[in-house]
Amino acid sequence: MKNIVLTGFMASGKTTIGKELATITGRKLVDTDVMIEQEMGMTTNEIFENFGEEYFRDLETVACHAAAEECGVIISTGGGAVMREINREVLKKTGVVFNLEMNEALIKERMTEAKATRPLMSDEIDKVIERFNSRKEFYDDCDYKIPVYDGQTPTDYAAEILKKYTLSLITKG
Repeated sequence: MKNIVLTGFMASGKTTIGKELATITGRKLVDTDVMIEQEMGMTTNEIFENFGEEYFRDLETVACHAAAEECGVIISTGGGAVMREINREVLKKTGVVFNLEMNEALIKERMTEAKATRPLMSDEIDKVIERFNSRKEFYDDCDYKIPVYDGQTPTDYAAEILKKYTLSLITKG
């Protein structure tokens, strides 16, 4: 059984929607950020502060590979996981990849709350939007794009993802 993989920019709802998918399907949720934090015994912010982004990205690659080795799980990735081709490849090999696609207005709206747990959201808005745009080509390397906007619930997104997931199993095998 293929995994369901959620990618997207910081604060796009990967973990929240992943939890809803896990509840609906009875599948296990594997969150790569949580894996890293548990392994290191510190928060993502602390890892960035103490070791830097590149070190975190190396841990993220290990976490993506470990998550992809599981079968039939929901995988929620960190916002930057898709920047490395090796991560995208391993996730696509064992799963159907859904990008939770945000727009600039929604990023601006969610920034304030997201700053507390996402170190790269604490930059000025122009820098955050620049980061988002620089990653867009990597987010686009997915099986399905799921537009994220206000007014939809995690259950709505989960239902849309499951519909497309089922369709992909039928059409792609």
